[in-house]
Amino acid sequence: MKWLYVLAKYVYFPGSFLKALWEHLTFRNLQVPIADADTYFGKGYHCGHVQCLLSDDARKSFFACLLPGIGNLLLGLPAFAAGCVALGYLGVDVIDPLEHTFCPLFPVYVLLYLFGASCLCSLFPRVQDARHMWKSLYGRQSSASGMLKALAFLPAGGLSVGAFLERSSVLFLATLALLIYWIMT
Repeated sequence: MKWLYVLAKYVYFPGSFLKALWEHLTFRNLQVPIADADTYFGKGYHCGHVQCLLSDDARKSFFACLLPGIGNLLLGLPAFAAGCVALGYLGVDVIDPLEHTFCPLFPVYVLLYLFGASCLCSLFPRVQDARHMWKSLYGRQSSASGMLKALAFLPAGGLSVGAFLERSSVLFLATLALLIYWIMT
């Protein structure tokens, strides 16, 4: 399954690279020690991520997992929505049905869709980072306040589930299947 994850990160390299860049900037701002900053694209489950040494501070751990995905969400959601609306709802096709010629906007919408999908398929932290975040927030040794635990419960749960979905490449396969469906119909 690791090969599918690495393939997804390489196929959707703009989103993977942007996610690693956001992680790098976030870790520097939060003063989280970075273990290996020059290998954004490795051959394991750290592909598309920056390896860091997360601290036991629950607040730093939570924001180190949450903030990098927000950058990709803000860039990817409008592009993905534009591609989905044009290809799925409006039915833009390779051949213009009125003039029976090539539609020059079709590749633009496909590229918007692919760029948006690449950003949205790289929203979540590594599974190890999500587990560490959950443990630092809700573990036995947690020093997080009750207010932080209450406010962070839904985002932390979503980040943890999303990390497992990203690692199993479910999002990558779903976006490719949707694009193939729209092109074929």
